Amino acid sequence: MKRCGFTVFEIVEEVLRNFLNENDEKKREEFQKLINEPALLNNGKELADRKQVVAWLKEPSRFSSQKAYSEFKVYVRGQQRQIWRRRIRYVAAVLILPFLVGGIYYWHVINSEKEDQNSETQLIHPIAFKASIELDDGKRVYLGAEEGKITLSDQTEIIRDQKQVVYAASDSLDVHKMIYHDLCVPRGGEYALVLSDSTKIWINADSKLRYPVQFNGKEREVFLLEGEAYFEVTKNSEKPFWVRTSRGTVKVLGTEFNVRNYKDEGCVVTTLVNGSVQFGSNQNPESNTVLRPGYQIIAGSVIEDWIVQKVNLKEYVGWKEGLYVFNNMTLEELMRTVERNYDVTVFFASEECKFLRFSGDLRKYDDVRNFLRYIEIGGDVRFVIKERVITIYKK
Repeated sequence: MKRCGFTVFEIVEEVLRNFLNENDEKKREEFQKLINEPALLNNGKELADRKQVVAWLKEPSRFSSQKAYSEFKVYVRGQQRQIWRRRIRYVAAVLILPFLVGGIYYWHVINSEKEDQNSETQLIHPIAFKASIELDDGKRVYLGAEEGKITLSDQTEIIRDQKQVVYAASDSLDVHKMIYHDLCVPRGGEYALVLSDSTKIWINADSKLRYPVQFNGKEREVFLLEGEAYFEVTKNSEKPFWVRTSRGTVKVLGTEFNVRNYKDEGCVVTTLVNGSVQFGSNQNPESNTVLRPGYQIIAGSVIEDWIVQKVNLKEYVGWKEGLYVFNNMTLEELMRTVERNYDVTVFFASEECKFLRFSGDLRKYDDVRNFLRYIEIGGDVRFVIKERVITIYKK
């Protein structure tokens, strides 16, 4: 039902637009007429006063839905049945309007003021491009800040910039000696690596990849010791490419795929984007599974645990393009991703919150608080952020 051409929810929107200074001069004039309409808003003028609304929000009963409903029942009890039928929608709208405005004001006013007051302690920086190379002699080279070509202590030449490191192919290295480096990406970081054969690997947060500085022999072999990486393998039919993981081995000729091998997840997930890969068990090399594009294999501790399924690729490789896509994921699984990528600690004050399920997108370069706010509005949870600790409560 409308009054003065507005529904109750349109009135709420107009009040908020005025509060956020989003109205032009004509809209402000219309708003003044709106709040002065006695049949539409009770104490409407006060809704335009920011200080007054903030003071109201400090009174727990001010925006109580139960109180609004009680007042509504008292009103209709004294009216004739015919009048009650005609006016029920209007009266309910008038009584519930302050509650709706108050609830939305809470998010736009109280939360924003708390963030302003605690911005230093609550700020959670977005993901950064950072990593380090552990050389075969135990020394470390840090990446992400400096740029340019350097020669390492083992005579390997690399070119590094803020986002990736490139290994130069060389004829001067001893072809009979395999030199391995470990690229380590910490929590809250990411980095890219270009191997000597031009294969490119994007490495996600909290990950470690071991690889030779130069490929010798008839095979190319790397080890995803822990974490997640996206591979774009340079095709070479004479030298197949192998990715060794804790559960099995991925064999490739030339393709794009994602491998996820976090220890706390208890499985290895291989997702194929283009080409063809073969996944084989460490315990039983004869047990091989060939994947097609758009499919993934989830490999558990034994072959009987393996699952092959068709998937939405964005959910598993979107992180490479800066987007995490969650589909019906438990809050515990979701917050595990937040922990790694934003280098925070998550604590569940209420265990039952772990099993709540959510769907949505998280842009990995944004402040994570925006995403947590979205979850709060849509779910029965509340997040409290102090420094780099996120505590989760049931509402």
